[in-house]
Amino acid sequence: MGDLFTISFVEGEVGVTLGALFRYLTFDFPFTIVGVTCSPSADDAGLTIDINDNGSAAIDGIVCATKATPGTWKSTHLGGAQTPVAVAAGSVISFDANSAAADTRVGIVMTCLLGAKNA
Repeated sequence: MGDLFTISFVEGEVGVTLGALFRYLTFDFPFTIVGVTCSPSADDAGLTIDINDNGSAAIDGIVCATKATPGTWKSTHLGGAQTPVAVAAGSVISFDANSAAADTRVGIVMTCLLGAKNA
């Protein structure tokens, strides 16, 4: 399959409500997103996560509402049905938390392949 790597982070804090464009990342090399897992710090009805590539929706509406049931997005590389998302070197990746409750922390893990591989 190639060189796999993960990008992971936790975002959010007491007194803050996550929303659109809550985190930005950029990399100096191309890569392909093949899987995403996300989980809230507490049950948060209606919470979904979007991942954007240079301002355009790349992965939309990962359900992330139940702490004990992480939301997942899997490409065909990982046995899922989704098309892998190639990201160009220098692209700005941003994240949206839709319908997040106040004080919710969200953990996100992206599984990626080095290089742009859509097949």
